[in-house]
Order: sequence, then C-alpha cells, then structure tokens
Amino acid sequence: MPSAIFNFFNIGKYKIWPYLLVWTLVNLVQANFTELFHDEAHYWMFSQHLAWGYWDHPPAAPVFIFLGTVLFPGEMGVRLFTVLASTATIYVLYRVVRPDQLPLFFSLLFSILLIHIGGFMASPDVFLLFFAALFLLVLRQYLKEDSWKTALLLGLLTTGLAYSKYHGAVFLLFLLIPNWRLIKRLSFWLIPVLATVLFLPHLYWQYRYDFPTFRYHLIDRGAEVYEWHFVWDYLGGQLVVFGPIIGILILLSAFRRKPADSFERSLKWCMCGILGFFLYRSFFERTEANWTATALLPAIYLSYQFVALRINWQKWVFRLMLPSLLLCGGLRLYFMWDFLPGKMNPRNEFHGWDQWAEDLSEVADTLPIVFYNSYRNPSKYQFYSNKKAHTINVWSHSGNQYDLLWEEEEKLQGQSVLLVNEYLPKGIPINPGGLWKTRYLRVEDFRSYNRLRIKILNPVAEMERGSTQELEIVLKNPTTKKVDFSESTRPVYLYAHVYDGEKVIVKKLAMPGSLNKINLAPGASVHLKVTLFAPVSPGNYRYRFTLHIKDLHNGRQANFYNLLVD
Repeated sequence: MPSAIFNFFNIGKYKIWPYLLVWTLVNLVQANFTELFHDEAHYWMFSQHLAWGYWDHPPAAPVFIFLGTVLFPGEMGVRLFTVLASTATIYVLYRVVRPDQLPLFFSLLFSILLIHIGGFMASPDVFLLFFAALFLLVLRQYLKEDSWKTALLLGLLTTGLAYSKYHGAVFLLFLLIPNWRLIKRLSFWLIPVLATVLFLPHLYWQYRYDFPTFRYHLIDRGAEVYEWHFVWDYLGGQLVVFGPIIGILILLSAFRRKPADSFERSLKWCMCGILGFFLYRSFFERTEANWTATALLPAIYLSYQFVALRINWQKWVFRLMLPSLLLCGGLRLYFMWDFLPGKMNPRNEFHGWDQWAEDLSEVADTLPIVFYNSYRNPSKYQFYSNKKAHTINVWSHSGNQYDLLWEEEEKLQGQSVLLVNEYLPKGIPINPGGLWKTRYLRVEDFRSYNRLRIKILNPVAEMERGSTQELEIVLKNPTTKKVDFSESTRPVYLYAHVYDGEKVIVKKLAMPGSLNKINLAPGASVHLKVTLFAPVSPGNYRYRFTLHIKDLHNGRQANFYNLLVD
C-alpha cells in the first residue's frame, strides 16, 4: 500500500508529495495568522446565511467556508477548504501538465503571486480554479474518446464552475470554440443539459429576488465614468496576475508554444480568448485583474511545455525564481506581521481589525451597530466581535448582500441601535483601532425599509429639461412579515432622485404627504402616483424612487432607470 501511494504521486524520477506537503503546511500557518481580507469577511457573512445565491456571487465559496467553520474557529476555519482546494488544484494541474522536470514546473508555479495569495485567501477564484483544472483533465480524455461517462463528469464539473463564479462561462466558451465539432456528439449534449438542471436552484433564487446579480452587474453598477487608464490598469494587472517578476516570461513562452494536438490548441484558444475578452471589456469598463484567473491554467501548461525544451529559457526561470520567492515570501510575512511604518501602509486591510471591532464593541455595549453603504464594516465587526451588525444601503448606492437579509433588517425595527458613519453631523467622533475616523450616534426607534421594493410600471426614458412626468409605481412587501408604517413615530416620505453618475442632481418629494397610513401585509403591494423631475441641463442621467425616513436616511428600494434629457 505505501508503495502504491508513492507511485500515485510520482511521474518519472521526481515525487510530488513533498512539494504538496510543504505547500499545504505553509498555507495552513498563513491562514491561521493572517487577519481576514475585506472580501473574505464578506464571504464569511454569506456563509452565516446559506442560500442558493448571493448579491453578486454564486454560493460555492460560502458553502466551503461554512464547512470549514464547523471544523475550526476563526480565520483557520474560514480558510481551511481554500488551503485544501489550492493543494488539490496544484495536484490536478500536475496531472494535466505531466511534467518530467518537477523543479522547473514548481519554479514556474511558485513564482506567481496569485498562486500564493490563492493558497490561503478564501475566495471564489480558488474554487473556480479547482473545478477548471479538473475540467481540463477530463476534457483531454473526452477529446480523445467519445464517452457518456466522461460527458457526465464534464457536466458535473461545469456545474461546479457555474456555482463557483460566473466568470467560468468565459473559460468554457473559449474551450468550446476550437472544439465546436463536439456538438455533433450525442453525448456532448448531456453536459449543458445536466449543468442547466443542476443550476436551476440558483436560477430560481435569482427569480425569487428579482435577479439582483444581473441588475447589479448590468445596470446598477454602471455609474462609474469611463477613463482610458482602465486599459493600462488591465494590462498592468495581468503582469501581476502572471508574475509579477516572471509574468512576461510565462506569457511570452505560452504564446510561442505551438499546439501539438487538439488539447493544446484548446488551451491556446482558452488563454488568448480570456485575455482578449477582458482586454476588450477594459475599453468600456473597469476590469479587475483577477477576472482572468482561469487563464493561468492554460498559460502554465503551455509555458512549461515550451520552456522544458529550451535550456536558456530554463536558466531564466531559475534566475527569476529567487527574487519572485523573496517578493512573495516578504508579502506573506507582512500579511502576518505588520512590520511597516504607518505612513508606508496606506491600505491596511489585514492588520488591526480585531482591535477596531473591540473598540466599537465597547462603545456599542449591547446595542446592534448599523453602518451605511458598506459590506466590509458590518462583516468584519460581526466576525471579530461576535455581535450583530447590519448595513443600510442608501439612495445613491448600488447595493450589496445586506439588502437581501430581510430578516436581519426586520429584527432592528423599533430597536435602539448605534449608527456608525463619518457623515453623522450630531455624531460623536471616534477612531476605532486607529484605522477609521468616524462618528457614532445612538438612535431610538430605528426604522429602515430596504426590504420593500419599488417598481415603475411606466418608466420614462426621455424628458425635456426642467419638465415633470407623472408615473405610476408599485410599492411591494416581498417578505413574510407585515410592514406597517404607522407603527413608528417617524414619518416616511417618497422621494424622486436623479443622478449624474453617482452624484445626485435632483432630490424632491415625489408625492405629497407621508406614507404612514400604509399597511402592507406579506406579499401585498400598493399602487401610487408619483412625479419625476428632469434636471435643467441636458445629458444622460439615471433615476430611482426611494423611501425617506425622517431624521434617518433615504433608503434603497428601487433599481436605477436610464434617462435622456434634451
């Protein structure tokens, strides 16, 4: 049995298990002693409210985080399955590449900063790469032989990709294009049919919550003014993703590798397609560097195959490995130990947040904390204090997962809470953890109605400048609890907002009087006549209607609508 296990981890004269063991141990130490990144805290919050979907992500990462926290407390629990998935991905990639020179293979792999970050950081990208690597391993077999069993596996892996991150669709698209003749195989159709059936729970979740992910990415998120540096940011970001020091070598060698068979041709298409697709998108919007993460897999494969045949290129790999490891090791050390002076640390995302939460907790005492327009603050506060917190996304914000936590908002109604926000005129200044100068204010009879939805029945797309337009809206209560505005002493008003980008241009009452006579049973709705006011200057704008709670805030009950003023 021991010899069989060693043979399983062996190709040629080198054995892979020492590499995997060291990699796993290093990442476990890193996972335990590094505070959560902002996004990790947000994913952890997802895991506390398990569902078939989330505001801007499918559910795979939160499920794995939940399983880890069942086994271990703290940061280790959040990251446990990330570490294991990272090691498993490297092993699967090893099986895909089948390297004869393991030192060369791991020199390429461990010189990439994103591989190090993904080794311990709880992120959807880690699980996306895991399923993508498995997909490549099985795809190679399917290209060689038509098999229903292999198609079944590909269908399951496609589902894994879909539940990990939506960007998996781009990975699949550019693998399919060079292999379009596969559609002639009857077994091929098992792949999309099976994946679609297994993905139906997520699609139903989208329908149940009025497709928040699509609205967020396609409509509500589009307020940022385009700038040409987005293209250069994308190109520079790719050097970081594939390096940063060895990035140019990996990309050059991968591009120069001539495909030896249909599988390598698929990998070339996949790598070039992903990089080209997001380069194209960078001409229209800001793109995140890690969106191309799945291009790493074909790039590493092609780069290794090219470099393995060229001694001079191998020398450069080993020359660049040392500074790359020093850079990655230095960053790893900094993630665990804050040794830089404060002035050299402008984005302290992973140091001092436990103290930050402790300071806020002392001020709040037993009160729940309510933040505004932030996904990171309530998530980190809840993780490090083990106390309740919530976020209210107000009129100008594009929203986040807290808008869908209807039960959490309902629990706060009529309660005493501690508002924490830097824009509270009557608030008391505080600098928790030395990280964030803000203000806090105790509020009695807190009210918020972001769980309600406003839909315009006859939206207008064009108006003359300075004009008004009568519209009809539906105010709906989609929850299982009644909403009675008369229960509060705070009047509720309906406002019309028009925005130029993220800046509010028009903010006026959309109808006279308050809404405090309205009582909405679960699932009930009411039709209202409202007025929209066009700006006095021509241009492209966005508008929405919101509920204003006196002395508190304008909420976020409606999606954005586009408006052309001429």
